[in-house]
Amino acid sequence: MSKEKDSGLTDVLDDLKDKEKGAPKPPTFDPAKAWADKVIKHERQLVRCRFSPCGKFVAAGGLDRLVHVWELDSDKQHSFAGHQTWIASLAFNPKGKSLFTSDYHGVIHAWDYAAAGSKPLFTIPKADANITRALAVTLDGKHLLSAGDDTIVRLWDATTGKLVREFPGHRECVFSLACHPDGKTFVSGDLFGVVKEWNLETGKTTRDLDASALHTRKADFIADVGGVRSLAFDAAGKLLACGGMKDAESNAFCPGTPVVLVFDWATGKSTQQLKLANKADGPVNALRFLPDGTLVGCAENQGPGAELAFWKADKEEPFHFVKTGSAYDLDLHPDGLRLITPQFVASGSGGNGARAKQKERYVANSAALQVFNLFENPKAKAPGKAPVKVPQKKV
Repeated sequence: MSKEKDSGLTDVLDDLKDKEKGAPKPPTFDPAKAWADKVIKHERQLVRCRFSPCGKFVAAGGLDRLVHVWELDSDKQHSFAGHQTWIASLAFNPKGKSLFTSDYHGVIHAWDYAAAGSKPLFTIPKADANITRALAVTLDGKHLLSAGDDTIVRLWDATTGKLVREFPGHRECVFSLACHPDGKTFVSGDLFGVVKEWNLETGKTTRDLDASALHTRKADFIADVGGVRSLAFDAAGKLLACGGMKDAESNAFCPGTPVVLVFDWATGKSTQQLKLANKADGPVNALRFLPDGTLVGCAENQGPGAELAFWKADKEEPFHFVKTGSAYDLDLHPDGLRLITPQFVASGSGGNGARAKQKERYVANSAALQVFNLFENPKAKAPGKAPVKVPQKKV
């Protein structure tokens, strides 16, 4: 593992402090000038990452079964062992020091994320009959939501891990969860493109939103493809964005057209379909609304055309994008000035085979946690949309 200096935000604050000889002022927020900055490299593939509520840490998990925590302003890093299989999701408690992680066996662990070497605060051994794909914490920090392959959304006490309530109703696996800013309701999205609104207190579903454009099942398919892979509310709770892909061409490598559906929350009607600036073939896996109402998202791609896209919710085309590696997740720092994505870094081994130079040995793919700054690059010679160069692993 290695870490490159977080030069952008640090340099800007240092320059301002030197000029004004006082407390540093943050740079001017401007998503139209977003650019790639620090990279945290990891030798195995990472599929989820989040900034801690305090802003000092970033946590990530993936195929090595470990939960990794890095301090953003130093090289210090620690890991938690406890999962027996791949990590599927993670979420911080916004009101405490807990980090929740789930895996492909349906297990959830709770951790004191700042305490290196600590054991789980509690464990939920069977939060799902199979994969627990999505986690979300209620805004008051009192409860943890989980969902996955057995179609049932569950509500847990965030302090003890005890089951509070179940929310049955989906007919297929649930990929995504999001809490509404009102603190009273949440939504869940499934493989068929059904988005359900739930009442946290009663446990009853209020209505279904139609995101079926994100689901494909052709006559010659042997499986359903797509699903609501990501959900995000704007700060006012007036818009809901649903990410995925439409018009899947096959169910082999499942290529399709990445798309975001924007819903008016009051009416439950879809008002816009958003697309990427460049050709890509995987789902929009993560979405976030920024403080100014800008929507940002990232997608998978088998080729080099993946991007971090920035939209106005009523405009089909992104107003800005930064080319990236194929990305699985996205999070916004508490300062509102930084984003992070876990990106796929190919080892050179194709599929389950091995490189000619590495006969009898499979070389695992690796990852790069890429930080993006949401302000003008002070070192840029000229503005533009320069491609992000994610380092490739050398073997």
